[in-house]
Amino acid sequence: MKKSIVSCVALCAAAVLATGAEKKEEKGAFDIYMAGDSIMADYSEKDFPKRGWGQEIKTLVKDPARLHNTARGGWSTRRYRESGRWEKHVASKLKPGDWVIASFGHNDSNVKRNKLPKNDYSTPAEYKEFLAGFVADVRAKGANIAFATSIPPTLGFSETNGVMSVDGNVMRLGPYVAAMREQAAALGVPLLDLNKYACENLPKLGMEKAKALYMQLKPGEYPNYPKGKDDPAHIRDAGALWYAKAAVEMARAQGLSLADAFKDPEKAGAGEKGGSAVAP
Repeated sequence: MKKSIVSCVALCAAAVLATGAEKKEEKGAFDIYMAGDSIMADYSEKDFPKRGWGQEIKTLVKDPARLHNTARGGWSTRRYRESGRWEKHVASKLKPGDWVIASFGHNDSNVKRNKLPKNDYSTPAEYKEFLAGFVADVRAKGANIAFATSIPPTLGFSETNGVMSVDGNVMRLGPYVAAMREQAAALGVPLLDLNKYACENLPKLGMEKAKALYMQLKPGEYPNYPKGKDDPAHIRDAGALWYAKAAVEMARAQGLSLADAFKDPEKAGAGEKGGSAVAP
């Protein structure tokens, strides 16, 4: 009898330990969907060193197959919704526990894109409504969503007496960054405030190193851009990784379960041509 009791206790203990192990293995076992614009999007090798931070964040994921970057260059919250892209590539795919990271603003603010086929413009109030619709869809599936504010372009960089500062509101971004922050607070959505992070941390790098994160290329520096490139808005590989690490660090700091999917950003590295193929 005693042997039977001991055996039963041992089996129960083993079952508890096994269950705990399974839970530990399942930690971070969810899918992540990236929804955004060109600053987040994937690029092909013919565009190198141009990269989106959603492309480089894949190098930080423990299981890269679980990250789906649906971001598209030139797209806004309006076009994502009205084209059906949001439903087809994000909302319909979600299962409980998954995460969505949404980052829009650059194209929503473009007043010249206010008609089909590139109907991207929305007022800040409409922008907030589109964001709220994304939140409702995600939560209806038992999934989670985080917002990521738009990064500031180099047009907002300035230097006075050797001291650099960054204006995150240039190129019409201000009202949309503010709208995303307001909607995140109102709806209880975690905010990865990349705009604020850039304004606070780019000056620590200094003007030269800060601009080197963007598509500011000299003639002959890269085969894909023989004449060089002076693009104030888009980021290159180093910048994409810098912003990707910032997003992971913010998720970790807020204690989000989203952070469980990533390696320690300080220990993780990325190849020169890291990232993934162009999004569907």
